[in-house]
Amino acid sequence: MKKIDGFWLAAASLLYPPTEPARLISLDQITRRYEELFGRAPTPSLEQSIISWKQRYVDRARPSQGGSPKRYLFRTDDGSTPSPRGRFRLYKTSDSAHDGQGKNGATCPGMEEIPKRYHYLVKWYLKHYQHSSHAPAAETESLEAAAASAQAEIKRSDISATEKARLIKARHGQGIFRKRVFRVESACRLTGITDERFLVASHIKPWAISNNDERLDGHNGLLLAPHVDRLFDRGFITFNQEGGVIVSLDAKEVWQQWGLLLAMPVPLSARQEEYMRYHRDYRFRGRK
Repeated sequence: MKKIDGFWLAAASLLYPPTEPARLISLDQITRRYEELFGRAPTPSLEQSIISWKQRYVDRARPSQGGSPKRYLFRTDDGSTPSPRGRFRLYKTSDSAHDGQGKNGATCPGMEEIPKRYHYLVKWYLKHYQHSSHAPAAETESLEAAAASAQAEIKRSDISATEKARLIKARHGQGIFRKRVFRVESACRLTGITDERFLVASHIKPWAISNNDERLDGHNGLLLAPHVDRLFDRGFITFNQEGGVIVSLDAKEVWQQWGLLLAMPVPLSARQEEYMRYHRDYRFRGRK
């Protein structure tokens, strides 16, 4: 198997469901996953192996003269050719070609080029990922669709009716999940509101992509005022381990218009920080 095929598999395994279509990944993440999958560090490094940091003309008759017939990896969120310090995803049909104008290169490995145990990644990519949108709205729609699918799966499962009800209520921040969040949190982290009538029990790691234990874990939650919950749920704000808020540039104007001020920062618990690390890495819109 060629190294570039291994890099594609590493990236695809990081992006494979239940992650959202708009997720971006870093070179460090791809390199670590490569080591996990194949038991060795890539040499030369990923930066030296990625095809085409800049647009190059491809002549299939003279491949050594520039470019490559393959254009697997990687695109930034706007579809432009990235820099090594960027955040990446796999090629999509809506992207412009970066190996010449004809878009004539392969966008994923052939089945015969990779071990059989990874064929599911190629099938998923060809059927779903490469045709998906990368717009923020698509990310939200994807999570909502995933949540609906997960709820249907819960209803079909053989767990008790009581447990089914708990899990479904937790999707909307209600029931036992809400009670458990109140054992961990006492007020909205931004507004300081303590009145339970005006607080939302919000999942840190989204309900749609959590397992059943995480869906009911009070440490996977924050108490937030409804407008703050909207910002957090859509990834426009996040929190550091010390409880300090981080605001996306996209939300700076709204942040100022709403007159939001951070109440006294309260450090996250160790278990909350595990979930918040996911939120910072994969939900927060401020890192590209």
